[in-house]
Amino acid sequence: MPDKITHEQFEVCLEEIFTLSGESESLELRLIEVNLLTDTPLDTSPRLPFSLLFRGPQEPLMQQRIYRLSNPRLNEVELFLVPVGPDAEGMRYEAILN
Repeated sequence: MPDKITHEQFEVCLEEIFTLSGESESLELRLIEVNLLTDTPLDTSPRLPFSLLFRGPQEPLMQQRIYRLSNPRLNEVELFLVPVGPDAEGMRYEAILN
C-alpha cells in the first residue's frame, strides 16, 4: 500500500491523531508535518517523494521499524518510522515515502 499513498492524502490529516499499533505497544501520534522532497517524480514512480513527521509522547521510545497506524480519515497504513529526536512537546518520528 505505501506505493499508492500520496502526500495530498496526508496533508488533509495534519494535526490529526494516528494510533500506532505494535506487537505489545499502542500509542497516539500527531501528524505535525508533510513535506515534499522534490518537485519531480522519481523514474520508477509517478508519485512525488515526501516525508511525514509525527509527534508522540517522550516515553515509551519506539524503535525504528514498520508500524501499523490508523486514522479515521485514512483507515490503516503501515509505515517505517524512525525516531528523529525529541522537541519541547514530545518525541518525533519520521517516515519517508519515495
